[in-house]
Amino acid sequence: MSGRDIDEGHRTATPLELLYDLTLVVAFGVAGGQAAHLLADGHILAAIVGFLFSMFAVCWCWIN
Repeated sequence: MSGRDIDEGHRTATPLELLYDLTLVVAFGVAGGQAAHLLADGHILAAIVGFLFSMFAVCWCWIN
């Protein structure tokens, strides 16, 4: 399997690419929301560690 040519005319995103992007947006939103709830409850260390772990996992998937 090879990647698509970036110089291809009229190139649009496939539905699978759009679904993957939407999944990542939801993952960022959930991680941020959970961190906000933990911060509001006063669990600062848990919020920071959980958010950093989540962002590492999401970015790792996105890069690969």
